[in-house]
Amino acid sequence: MFRGNFLLLAVGCLLLIVMFSVFAPAQTVANVDSMVQKWIDAKMIPGASVAVVRDGKIILAKGYGVADVETGTMANEHTAYQVASLTKQFTAAGIMLLVEDGMVKLDDPLGKYLPDLPEHWNSVTVRQLLNQVSGIQNYAASRKIVPDKNYTQAEILGFVRDIKPLFEPGAKWHYSNTNYFLLGMIIEKVSGKSYPDFMRERIFKPLGMNSTTVNTSGLKIKNAALGYKLENANWQKTTLGDPSQPFAAGAIVSTAADMAKWALALSKGKLLKKSSWDEIWTLAKLSDGKATIYGFGWEISKIYGTNYIGHGGKISGFSSYIARFPYDNLSIVVLVNNAEVRKELIAFDIAGLYLPKVEAALGAENAARNAVPIEDTDPATTKFLRETFEKIIAGDVDQNVFSPEMQTELFPDNIKQLKLILGSQRAIKAFDLIKAETTQSVKSRHYRATFEKMKVRLNFTINAEGKISRAIINPE
Repeated sequence: MFRGNFLLLAVGCLLLIVMFSVFAPAQTVANVDSMVQKWIDAKMIPGASVAVVRDGKIILAKGYGVADVETGTMANEHTAYQVASLTKQFTAAGIMLLVEDGMVKLDDPLGKYLPDLPEHWNSVTVRQLLNQVSGIQNYAASRKIVPDKNYTQAEILGFVRDIKPLFEPGAKWHYSNTNYFLLGMIIEKVSGKSYPDFMRERIFKPLGMNSTTVNTSGLKIKNAALGYKLENANWQKTTLGDPSQPFAAGAIVSTAADMAKWALALSKGKLLKKSSWDEIWTLAKLSDGKATIYGFGWEISKIYGTNYIGHGGKISGFSSYIARFPYDNLSIVVLVNNAEVRKELIAFDIAGLYLPKVEAALGAENAARNAVPIEDTDPATTKFLRETFEKIIAGDVDQNVFSPEMQTELFPDNIKQLKLILGSQRAIKAFDLIKAETTQSVKSRHYRATFEKMKVRLNFTINAEGKISRAIINPE
């Protein structure tokens, strides 16, 4: 998923399957089966494990496709996946447990708990770390990290500790794994326990999540799925980096059966006080009063008017997504063993089987994704926008082609992030116009950019002054 303005991208034990499926209408379960199978048949994923929780009951938890391509081992509800950044919601819950214990205060400065940090980090508050508004650089974006190397916490922080903050704490929103890495360190410092032990004792064990753990170097994971990427129409196994690197920002391993228990606990308000959950699911506000899209380890948003709370995860060979529709008492969990897939769309596709309004919204999006190119009667505008997009992903775009508001939003952080995400793609093979509107000298243009291995939807608005005042980039 692009951040900021670049938004919006078999068979197990029969008895247990019956237990997990008992509350679901047979036709709906069959529809979920068919929905997930379509993603497998399209070679978007080798396998998946899915959980559905509704009205305070687990109505589905099962696997589809294969967990291991080489051996043909089928995925089931007990298959273990790297859940990557879904870890952040568990870390946030861990911090709130310590808040309820009176051991941590949200508005205390980071330096109170971790005194041996750079001076320019000391004034950042615990709340600002949780809300992703600290301004601290994302260590995971460092190109100096060796994937299979085991690092100490000091070594990880060393990648960014001397880099100037992106902005004053609270001024902007910027997704940074460093924030949650530091929160994990606070948990360890305050509790006197290792992060894995704290998570197990305070969250996993009380909720009966017995197959969920924090991955650590050398840990052998039971029933583990293997991660894959598609190369030349064949699934190729990926290599997972050392788990010392993601730590409290992304090192948890779980199953659909356990994530169903987590979703159930969320729906019933277990583990924490209601006031704590309310805090977790409240949008952060910046220093200028504007709201962000983030709470504590959760994104709070809408899909075409339908409120949902969600978060995705992505790590080498694996993707995950959890979507909660609180006003509809519905939660969807999707765990897959391929990182290069829009896992949120799988979750929303499944949600649409239970919520007609989501299904209708997805129908509109699917129609947009399947839209055919139209005749271009204004090739000069297309040429300008294509060249601008190519310069963006090359990292040398002139910011003066954007409106002042867009310059503030895009530079320097989001432009750098987009280059990081798309810069490895080869030249654009096609740049097709999908929709064009011009009203009172304001131009709206929608394109599909086709690279060798992916397609991207681009929505631009050019204002009356000829400046780009809107740019939305979304993987197709």
